[in-house]
Amino acid sequence: MKFTIHFLRIVSILSFLYAMLIIYVSGLKTSFLGFWFALGTLCLGVSFFLSHLVHKNQSNIVPAILTGLVWLSVLILCIVEGFIVSESLKPAKRNAEYVIVLGAQVRGTTPSKTLNMRIHTAAEYLKENPNSIVICSGGKGQGELITEALAIKQGLMEQGIEESRILLEDRSTNTVENLRFCKEMIPDPAANIVIVTSDFHVYRAKKIAEHNGYRNVSMCPANEFLVTTISYYVREFFAVTKDRVVGNLR
Repeated sequence: MKFTIHFLRIVSILSFLYAMLIIYVSGLKTSFLGFWFALGTLCLGVSFFLSHLVHKNQSNIVPAILTGLVWLSVLILCIVEGFIVSESLKPAKRNAEYVIVLGAQVRGTTPSKTLNMRIHTAAEYLKENPNSIVICSGGKGQGELITEALAIKQGLMEQGIEESRILLEDRSTNTVENLRFCKEMIPDPAANIVIVTSDFHVYRAKKIAEHNGYRNVSMCPANEFLVTTISYYVREFFAVTKDRVVGNLR
């Protein structure tokens, strides 16, 4: 019991410190920032509640249930994150017929750091595999003056990829639509396809692709460690859980 209390307090302190670091580096508007404050508050509250029950010599049932829920949550998180991380370490197949680059935020006309890394990773793959055709995927969201697809295309051309190799899918608003609409542009359902996305996103993207009928797909992870990378991986746990519940994953 004491070990669980100490664990929760350490997690609480680290959550608050990490949130402050995110604010310092990325600002108050950083997505998922509130989660870390909520996690820190929850862990601190549960730790004090458990401590209170222990010191008051209350029934062991409630502390035992809370302790069990804490470690069950940690176990589930570790299992899902294990799948996410392991998928991000697998290399992409070579000589893909089509390369799909999934969109990410564009600030005005400027790709975000996340999207820039996807563009760079895709450009490197396309240079190494000169027969591959690339599909730039992503529509225009709030605060975006151009579509994500166009931002990807411009970034690839700046890195020397010929315009003749580039197709645009500029209607989608999320990963499910990205992959559904791109699939409509690929004549052969058994084509060798590589999907470029962020390392934390490859597991969910691959499962969504397989659920939507992609038969021969591998992932090309864009790897770049940022202060927010840990946050992205944790956020992906909830995204995977949500997509599993609503039936977007196989």
